[in-house]
Amino acid sequence: MGQQGNMKLARLTEGKYLVESVARALDVLETFRDSEELSLSEISRRVGLNKSRSFRLLHTLAERGYVEKIADGGRYRLGVKLFERAAHLGRDLRRIAQPFMRQLHEQFNETVNLGVIHDAEVLYIDILESSQAFRMAARAGSRMPIFSTSLGKAIAAHLPESEVANLLSAQQMPKSTKRTAAENQALRNELHAVRRRGYALDNEENEPGVACVGVPIFDHTGRVLAAISVSGPVGRILETQNRITRSLVSTCKEISGKLGFFESLEGGSNNSSKRVPLSRSEKTR
Repeated sequence: MGQQGNMKLARLTEGKYLVESVARALDVLETFRDSEELSLSEISRRVGLNKSRSFRLLHTLAERGYVEKIADGGRYRLGVKLFERAAHLGRDLRRIAQPFMRQLHEQFNETVNLGVIHDAEVLYIDILESSQAFRMAARAGSRMPIFSTSLGKAIAAHLPESEVANLLSAQQMPKSTKRTAAENQALRNELHAVRRRGYALDNEENEPGVACVGVPIFDHTGRVLAAISVSGPVGRILETQNRITRSLVSTCKEISGKLGFFESLEGGSNNSSKRVPLSRSEKTR
């Protein structure tokens, strides 16, 4: 069984089993950034296909509801079916994460948050509030800036460089508090530090008096999917930061495993996407 299983895995990972037409259709879907609308020429250029083939792919995807043709007939956007699929994923993520979130909640009695990046903001999809007399501004369904929250920074630190650049250009960079970083280079340096140490911190950057520790969750492809944070009054969180961080890292690793993510003993993963590059100073450390 072992040898047969290894042979099967080898076959599945060989390039000859890639269905080229499916890969091209996925290329078309992935060329859209959030809610942007693109012309046939723009899509063809981005995916590197001629207009005739791009049109056929778009027509097929439109027939299934995964893209929509704008009323003017010249532009396309992502369709409702894709967002329906994403909604199912969000429910599955919440279902898988909730037992682990409850464990963190019972361990620290602080607020535990689950969030994703959606439309260039952090979207809170589940929150377990502390029973202690302290309330955060965030509620399930609310949105916050990416780069002033530990959830947002934990996710953004593991996104491809091109996506980080898009998010930075889309942000108005509001200073939620006097500690909020608003310069692109400072934010990039922070993302480098987050990726290097494996967790993100928000020390009164989003709300005065509030601190958070956030850790990313990865899907079966190794792409960052979401993050969980523990938040509370800055004094309590910083006093127990090391314990919170250890528990969060272990918890998010378990959730990622439930989603099919694995890491090799050499520290690699089943993810080949290009992430935010290390700065020159980091490469020498």
